[in-house]
Amino acid sequence: MISCRDFIPAYSEFFKYLEKHHGQKEVELFWDKLFTPDGKGIPLVNFVAKSGIRGCFEYWAGSLNEEAADFTMYLNEKRGFFHIVMHHCPSKGRLLEQQKKIGLEPYAHYCLHCDYYRGAVEKHGLKYLYDFTGVDKAACSIIIYDPKVFDGRIIVDEDTVVMDRKASQNEYFHQDFHHSINRCVHFIGEKFGDGEVRALFAQYVKNALAPLINQIKEKGLVPLQEHILSSYEKEKAPEAVKTALSDDALEVEVSFCPAVRHLREKGNEISPWFPKATEYTMAAIAALCGLTFTMGEYDHETGKTSYRFTI
Repeated sequence: MISCRDFIPAYSEFFKYLEKHHGQKEVELFWDKLFTPDGKGIPLVNFVAKSGIRGCFEYWAGSLNEEAADFTMYLNEKRGFFHIVMHHCPSKGRLLEQQKKIGLEPYAHYCLHCDYYRGAVEKHGLKYLYDFTGVDKAACSIIIYDPKVFDGRIIVDEDTVVMDRKASQNEYFHQDFHHSINRCVHFIGEKFGDGEVRALFAQYVKNALAPLINQIKEKGLVPLQEHILSSYEKEKAPEAVKTALSDDALEVEVSFCPAVRHLREKGNEISPWFPKATEYTMAAIAALCGLTFTMGEYDHETGKTSYRFTI
């Protein structure tokens, strides 16, 4: 399992993999699929269908607080506009931090995927403007407006609802990221086959988990055990995993997968490729560290499984 708190580097590596092996057009095809406003994927369209332009405020009030973003939002239904000013995007910000810290290069066009929200709002007659001028500093802004009402002026008055948040006011915990991993793995597996799913996670491990790999090579299985336990701590499900460490082996028992549980609670269809996120990530770690990895049976209903590393 890739924790929802560790999702962003994996997402970026997915885009990089697709562009490197299949071109930017393939990345855009994936974004088209992920953001298709059919009510089954990114849920913004459901909010807009129910509440109109207010639905934009309701949707991003949830997701941006869960992502612990620095932002200000404005909603004025009488004037027909909704406006997000992203002072610091937690996704791009984390990528820039990783670039500085470990040299992990973000996907060059990473921020463009947010432009695909426009399909959901335009389906219901609204217009979408996205300002990318600050993305190199993890900043951007979006204006969504009703062309039948909006006069081109963003005026904050007594009819304007304002939400202003700092990252320090929220906990970074957005489990809907598991939906995107689920879609990423399915897109690769269904379209290009098992070999490319394995190659994708090998790239992710090599690039994004390089510090962990170095620690395992230097200190043995203890850092790997700590990494696995930390992943479930981050998901607020430490009870889901147990480990047993000996001089030459690390055994892991997973009673349920928090990602699978979240996806099922949300009514998302879980891809048959989804377990590969765990299997191929762990296999890639083992390969780079000279370990032997074996994985037991996997229960697709709950994510229950077991696996073992040996020196």
